[in-house]
Amino acid sequence: MIKQYYYKSTVKDEFNCVGNETESIVSALKDEGYSIYSVTQKTNQLVPYHEHPSEEVVIVVEGHIRYVIEEEIVDLKKGDIIRVAAHSVHSMIGLDVSGQSSLLLMFV
Repeated sequence: MIKQYYYKSTVKDEFNCVGNETESIVSALKDEGYSIYSVTQKTNQLVPYHEHPSEEVVIVVEGHIRYVIEEEIVDLKKGDIIRVAAHSVHSMIGLDVSGQSSLLLMFV
């Protein structure tokens, strides 16, 4: 059996909304008890390989980023969500041509 290291979806699929409805998403997540962190990822800024004892969830609010999870490349753009499984080794780099990407980060 192959272990799944991540799950990729979209804001539309997870929250049934389209476009930049960040405030609604944050409100819904806070109602569920999640702590949410707003992160700005600069273009070409690398977050080196690491892991967490809990699941990491990232929502791309604006921009384009790339995750490498257990050697698999996953590109994400505005509206995408990624859930990285606990103890999965991963890194991230900003790719957006505007100079930065805006993300929401949670640990579940």
